[in-house]
Amino acid sequence: ASRAAGPVRRLAGMPSESLIAKAFCGIESGEIPSLEDLILPLTSAPSGSILGLPSALISHIVQSSIDRNSEMQQQSLSDYEDHAMQHLEDFVTKYAALADRSLADVSQNDSSKLSVNLALGVLSPRQIYHCVKSHQSKMEKTENQKGDINNYIRDCSWLISHMEMRDYFLFDSFRNGPKSYHTKPHKPKHLDVRPEEWLPFPQGLDAFNRWASGQTNLPLVDAGINELISTGYTSNRVRQNMASVLSKDLKLDWRLGAEWFQFCLSDHCVAANYGNWAYFSGVGGDPKNRHFRTISQAWRYDSEGKFVRKWNKKFDSLKLKDDYRHHSERYEVALRPWDFYDDW
Repeated sequence: ASRAAGPVRRLAGMPSESLIAKAFCGIESGEIPSLEDLILPLTSAPSGSILGLPSALISHIVQSSIDRNSEMQQQSLSDYEDHAMQHLEDFVTKYAALADRSLADVSQNDSSKLSVNLALGVLSPRQIYHCVKSHQSKMEKTENQKGDINNYIRDCSWLISHMEMRDYFLFDSFRNGPKSYHTKPHKPKHLDVRPEEWLPFPQGLDAFNRWASGQTNLPLVDAGINELISTGYTSNRVRQNMASVLSKDLKLDWRLGAEWFQFCLSDHCVAANYGNWAYFSGVGGDPKNRHFRTISQAWRYDSEGKFVRKWNKKFDSLKLKDDYRHHSERYEVALRPWDFYDDW
């Protein structure tokens, strides 16, 4: 409906270098602070901690971010933009129509991985929209004897839908302003149901610490946290389960999770992050009760336990119960390990 009322604008041309140079003439850029410089005031504060978490965990996340971004710093901005555009083209033409983006592990081209480029402004939603539309138009003109052109077009359109949802969260954030960060940013008129009150932070600090450091003993959630800490990314499916466990099972304030994601995510967008957290915690614009059954979610979206084993090294050090040694290759071991390990 929004696109029908206001069509997506055409892409603007690239501004000339001379215009950019004139606009910034005489401005001293100074030194760009390193990640360590930016973190130092937080870690050296009287509390000595961020969100009450151990300093060793914070240091590990900072170092992981430095390590994975060292190669990026060697690229020029123009090279990085060219690489991002090539990645967009490749994904739209080769993978988008077949991507199973509901999986826990989307490392095999089951996710566009465009979120970092969007968050950094390397790509715009309009570039993605027009790229998808361009390839859809080419496919429509191509003779296809199998008759599955419509399926391709429909299956590729999810990228546009995601851009629309991202725009909605941006609009909602601008509309609500500071209310976006309140415990209950929305007051829905059509549903007079209030979510359960969350535990006060001091009371829930231990539970939050276990959640944020990947020690809940729920395999899918812990694997997601470990991937997030190491790579700055985890799939949408896993993020949803992590949000459900924190706000519904541990009964912690959803904003703790949003702040932790803000600290860890390479693709962090304030509006999308806080909007999604409010949405899945039951206080967003559509306040349904989205309480995920994390064990069955793992069974559906990581049925062989590959993602859980990849990001949870605890499996490597534990010994199966004697009664269950014959189950060592069965997938249930990764999905409900407490039934198979004495020390889980």
